[in-house]
Amino acid sequence: MKSFPRDIQFCYSWRSYQADVLRHLDKHLENRHLHLVAPPGSGKTVLGLEVILRLDKPTLIVAPTLAIRNQWAHRFTELFLQQDQQPDWISTDIKNPSFMTITTYQGLYALFQDTLTEREESKLDDLEEEDIPLKNGEKHAAIERLFEQKFQTFVLDEAHHLRTNWWKTTMHVRNQLDNPAVIALTATPPYDVGKAEWDKYIELCGPIDEEIEVAALVKEGDLCPHQDYLWMSPLTPREKEPIDVFHQEAEQVRADLLKSQAFQALIENHPWILSADFVEEKLASYSCFISLIVYLKQTGSSAWEKPFQIMEEKASKLPSFDMEWTEELLSFLLYRDKYVDPKEEPLKSIKKKLSSIGVIERRRVKLIATRSMQRTLLHSASKLDSIVEIVKLEKDSQQDALRLVVLADYIYQEDLPQKVEEQKPLIRLGVVPIFEKLRRNVAEDCRLGVLTGSVVIVPNEAVSFLERDDLQFTAKKLVHDDRYSMITWKGTSRQEMVKVMTEIFASGEIDVLVGTTALLGEGWDAPSVNTLILASYVGSFMLTNQMRGRAIRAERGNEQKAANIWHLVCVDTQAYDGGYDYESLTRRFQSLSGVDAELPIIQSGIDRLSIAKPPFKQKVIKETNEIMLERARDRLRLFEKWQEAVHKGEKKREEVEINAKQLPPIFVLRNTLKSLFIICAAIFLNVFYTIGEYGYYYESIDEIRAAMIWGLLIGFIISSPFWWRALRIFLFNSSIESRMKQVAEAIYDTLFEIGLLETPLRENKIIINKGGEGSLYGYLEQGRTQEQKVFLQAVQQLVDPIDNPRYLLHRRSGKHLWVRHDYHAIPEEISRKKEYVDIFLKKWNKRIGKGEAIFTRTPEGRRLLLKARLRATSGKFIKRSERKSIWK
Repeated sequence: MKSFPRDIQFCYSWRSYQADVLRHLDKHLENRHLHLVAPPGSGKTVLGLEVILRLDKPTLIVAPTLAIRNQWAHRFTELFLQQDQQPDWISTDIKNPSFMTITTYQGLYALFQDTLTEREESKLDDLEEEDIPLKNGEKHAAIERLFEQKFQTFVLDEAHHLRTNWWKTTMHVRNQLDNPAVIALTATPPYDVGKAEWDKYIELCGPIDEEIEVAALVKEGDLCPHQDYLWMSPLTPREKEPIDVFHQEAEQVRADLLKSQAFQALIENHPWILSADFVEEKLASYSCFISLIVYLKQTGSSAWEKPFQIMEEKASKLPSFDMEWTEELLSFLLYRDKYVDPKEEPLKSIKKKLSSIGVIERRRVKLIATRSMQRTLLHSASKLDSIVEIVKLEKDSQQDALRLVVLADYIYQEDLPQKVEEQKPLIRLGVVPIFEKLRRNVAEDCRLGVLTGSVVIVPNEAVSFLERDDLQFTAKKLVHDDRYSMITWKGTSRQEMVKVMTEIFASGEIDVLVGTTALLGEGWDAPSVNTLILASYVGSFMLTNQMRGRAIRAERGNEQKAANIWHLVCVDTQAYDGGYDYESLTRRFQSLSGVDAELPIIQSGIDRLSIAKPPFKQKVIKETNEIMLERARDRLRLFEKWQEAVHKGEKKREEVEINAKQLPPIFVLRNTLKSLFIICAAIFLNVFYTIGEYGYYYESIDEIRAAMIWGLLIGFIISSPFWWRALRIFLFNSSIESRMKQVAEAIYDTLFEIGLLETPLRENKIIINKGGEGSLYGYLEQGRTQEQKVFLQAVQQLVDPIDNPRYLLHRRSGKHLWVRHDYHAIPEEISRKKEYVDIFLKKWNKRIGKGEAIFTRTPEGRRLLLKARLRATSGKFIKRSERKSIWK
């Protein structure tokens, strides 16, 4: 078979956002990649199938699970072939491939790897027969059969799963194919991973071509309006006591360092302090270098002044020697500094003290929070009480309409009491402890259930619903509560078990269901869910967004559905940033979109919740929870606000928030002084010439006045290049908004000229608006998602604190006593080639003022880079720009 049968077509009409993707398909596939980001429920699978059909080549599809693999075959057969029977040219067995072959990432990995790690071997119970690794001879034969198909279309479903071994295997397969078209589909790109991992992801999937926003699906009615809420809890007294002791001991360490004469002498005599040399070392560890200076200034020593002079900056700009800098300094001296010996005093005693209080982890000093503290916050038993409070308020609000799901990471079946009246202490977060906590507190009002791969619990009234489906199971009443039964399945697949339990939940026989993220967190289709509590320890945006997807699906027959999504946060009341749990949630919210708490707009970021900033004291925690409770009750208002926002807005755009203090200053004084000097010189010379010509006998002043006017005109003309440049720069940079716009336009013009942007600036528009607290918001009015990301990233790289750019933009104003130096990183994409940098300088000089490019890979360039990075004070003192998505 060389192509699909000609009469195949999708049997329904395309949604507007799907039609947009297909309309631009040829353009997207110019680089042989289509990378589509779309939330659950957006029809990614049918879009992928349509793309496959249009490419009309042998196709290999890889999915993360067996259920999703089977879904691809089922959707194609039902929605495109419009038949029940799967044709023989579609195969879900990788060992017996066909024209369209559908497999799993694990199946692909098992085929191409000689051995499996112990962790991967443990997964074999979850694999179907065709996914289990073959013997070497069979394996080679299966690989040959696979490549004999000569696949030209390679589909990667839920591509965010492509990490470590799965990524390596998939890359290997792609490289063995003959330049295939790669179709990558995902709801959650790994935005929150490091640059190296992100680069690997993009290497395989290609740059993001289209991103279908949640707002578009809500507008179409394919997803329901929803909102994220926080429920804060302080540590329990049992958890809080050791953490309070830790904070006290950490503060004592900092205070002792500032008092220690021996430690101060060690820093004062450090080679980096005494000498202007060691530039490369300082560049490699420049935050450590700054920590030396900050410490010495705090002690009152004058030794910091000489190394600080290179910054040409005011000493007032230096921060105080807080706990963050204490961590930096001690970690450097104890583990990375080759000029000191940690086995000698005073470092020997300091290290001993740090070890005794348990703040050394993996060759790092942890004085703000240890891993143990982080785990305490994440796993805090206080979250069990939070769940009870949320269930109570949601049941009171929703009554019989409540369909609430709690997702946790672990089961902890041993926490289930084994005797009548037994009351085991509940001190950890897991499925069984949550069920038990709810059973003890809300069982009279709610119908509770548990659904995991190994533990299933239902109210006794729901057992009869299981019997109707003619399923093989046994039901045994719980020893400690005969209102509930433990269900044991016989000879039934996990998918069937989940399906039946989902139907019971949808019917209302269970209205509060506790399950695991592994089973229900991704791919579970339960449109009846209208309330979700995330009791997971998950720290990544990807998994959080997948779990959120369980609640936001539209429900047929329930057009007024609005979903509440609750995030549990245990805060450290002593921490200036709220603690690890809150910081982790804040990072995840940077990529989670939702309706603003006050304005009818859809945007990402935690600021959209309009809550107090850390630190969080008891009063703030209580007030925040009361605000969340009040908002969560008013689902009608939530529904109306979403409708207003999605119909008022037109499309999603990427927006960047910039601190106005990060903007390049305008230097007009030099050109102004030059023009004034030329004008004055012309006037003086013309008058001097007139006086010299007429001598003492000239009595009328008219000739002198005329000479001055002519001198003024001559000087004005001669100096025109200087005053015109000064005037133009001043006029176009007269406000911080206009100055930011000039910077952005210089970057945009450059990116367009070097081919990274397709739309010329005259056909586009850069919008800059002033925000609160000295911030600016900027975005592009036109442009694909990828173009917006490239442009905004370049803007961020120029205005953010300098890291390690290939080229520096250096600007100087004045001479001698009034000289000022200004440094910015030339964006990475522009720095790739010297000719790109020259284009950028030409645009910059025209709009902002004269600047020069410094190549930082030479000895002199490294010295200036150190100077520039020191002036930027390592980025820890300046708030970096932030990017967010907004539907407006």
